[in-house]
Amino acid sequence: MQEYIARRVLYTLMTLFAVATILFILFRMVPGDPTAQVISPALDETAQARLKKAFGLDQPLHVQYVLYLKNLVTLNWGRSFASSKPVYDILVYRFWNTIFLMGAGMCFTLVVGIGMGMVMAWRRNSPLDLGSTLGALVLQSAPPFVTGILFLIVLSYRLDLFPTGGMLTPGVRLPTGLALLFNADFIHHLVLPTITVAFYYLATPMLIMRDSMLEVLGSDFIELAKAKGLPPRVVMVRHAARNALLPVLTVSSVLIGFAIGGQVIVEQVFSWPGMGQLMVEAASSHDYPVAQAAFLLLAVLTIALNLISDISYCYLDPRIKLGKSTAA
Repeated sequence: MQEYIARRVLYTLMTLFAVATILFILFRMVPGDPTAQVISPALDETAQARLKKAFGLDQPLHVQYVLYLKNLVTLNWGRSFASSKPVYDILVYRFWNTIFLMGAGMCFTLVVGIGMGMVMAWRRNSPLDLGSTLGALVLQSAPPFVTGILFLIVLSYRLDLFPTGGMLTPGVRLPTGLALLFNADFIHHLVLPTITVAFYYLATPMLIMRDSMLEVLGSDFIELAKAKGLPPRVVMVRHAARNALLPVLTVSSVLIGFAIGGQVIVEQVFSWPGMGQLMVEAASSHDYPVAQAAFLLLAVLTIALNLISDISYCYLDPRIKLGKSTAA
């Protein structure tokens, strides 16, 4: 087990190094001058040279690359071209906003999806099973910006039940720490984007759980549990569902990765001040230090979640044997 974990951590670090290198190259290949935001051609050459030195742009490319890797490790990500604020300070606030939204959406998706998949498999071919399958596929086929806009039109503009965007009502003081999670105004703003995220990804865990449950329900130990006279709820939850969860766990890390990328659209629709909205703003204003760090941070989050999923899978499934010949 320790050898497997060490190998997975090593592969993860190699992947992170590759992603960081690719981002360094890509952001220097894009058209346009990234320094135009801070270094005006109208300045004299001495002032331009001083600004380039301050941003580390006067060094050869290979020196910039070494400094780039060093700064990544030390969390010294430079300053924004647009606001001159430290990139780290900008990302910390936006990062946690994205985590709150993604966490709420994924928790809703997995809890409801797994629960519905269990019931659908237990009542196979019933109207509930067929209707839930059709509804999940319809929701999955609708892009998040479509469902998000529909929610805004109906629930916000027509019925005035939820705010039209943002994270807090203007004028409300932003709580700090865990107090934000228990703030009624924050939760009120969180509802619509959470439902939008959850509805789009709901079909995946629901249908996978259903198919996995159907396979488990045909096993001999399920028939034995029924023969013992155990209540149907006990057979479904303790025996069938626990053994059917592993495929859902496997796909959850991939699903979360897609959800992180999909946050860009949801955050734009609901004006949520997260990483997705920040990347759009940074790219449109050619603020490359912020955009580069934001892309890298989301990549780190996705890769780290995949690592946690791989390690958790081994602990949850005792049938997996890990050895020197085991593929990573």
